[in-house]
Amino acid sequence: MPNETSKYVWQYQAAVGTSILTIATSASFEFGEYNDECGKWNSPFVENPALPSWAYASRTPTLTNIETKYPTFTHVFLPTTAQFLAWMLGTPTNSDPEVIITTAATGMTYPLTVRHQLEGGTAPQNKQAVDCYCIGLTMRMEKGRKVLVEPEFVWGALEDIGDNVNLTTSPLAAGLMTGPYNGNPDVTWNVTSLTGVWRADVKCSQEYDIVSSATGATQTVYTGKMLPVQIILSAVLKQNTSWDDYVGRTARTLTINVKKFDDTSYILLTFTNARVVSVKETGHRNAGHYGATMALIAEKVEGESDWFTEGGVAFDTHWKATI
Repeated sequence: MPNETSKYVWQYQAAVGTSILTIATSASFEFGEYNDECGKWNSPFVENPALPSWAYASRTPTLTNIETKYPTFTHVFLPTTAQFLAWMLGTPTNSDPEVIITTAATGMTYPLTVRHQLEGGTAPQNKQAVDCYCIGLTMRMEKGRKVLVEPEFVWGALEDIGDNVNLTTSPLAAGLMTGPYNGNPDVTWNVTSLTGVWRADVKCSQEYDIVSSATGATQTVYTGKMLPVQIILSAVLKQNTSWDDYVGRTARTLTINVKKFDDTSYILLTFTNARVVSVKETGHRNAGHYGATMALIAEKVEGESDWFTEGGVAFDTHWKATI
């Protein structure tokens, strides 16, 4: 009988190296909400390479297990809070009624345990990634569609149903919030509104190292420096301000604001020292406005969200910074 239901959940660990989803009643959180654009779910998996060797006068190899590899994995969802940005940057701050999210200057952040759990069939299973750190994040904000995010996780250990039974307690909505964000990006460049922007794509990433001991049985993740933030704006440009700064190679502050359908709940992204790398305009000859694709790069991004105003409670349950 096939598995008919499944869960993809997460929880902050109390310590590095120790999974948190360990008993059937463990508390967990959903990532967000989903639609068809989110696609299929990816289970975390390992690669177990083997090294061949040949004895003298033998054509048949002998295989020897070597260190297990842990490929990064991603999960696509429609966020209901700015939690995804906190996983990437590392420092959410209680600034009631807002949550302010900045980059951790030093120290390691609390890792996540992430579980993909199959249910509803004759062979329920789970795959659980321990010590997960977000080292890559893409965001799509597009008019007429929901905000969609895809975090990329590096991790250190794999567990399954033989290690921890399936959860029977239903996961909580992420941050106790419901409802995705409207993807229409409200963009400003140096305080000037760029009214023609209909799509914004953002990519964040950071360096990391994985060290191992006990012949690879134990692996530990260390995150490193943040890389410049990449932004792509798709627009019909009506203002000259960004073009003038493109020609002059001038750095400015860029902001992107998205809201839920109540037109109140929001996530505000602020990009510091943003520079226009290129502007490419294309259009049909003598047929109206030309569409522009603007590539930018910024030194950093910070986030702000009205989590408290929207009804969030117990800040320390849903947001963790450095250990």
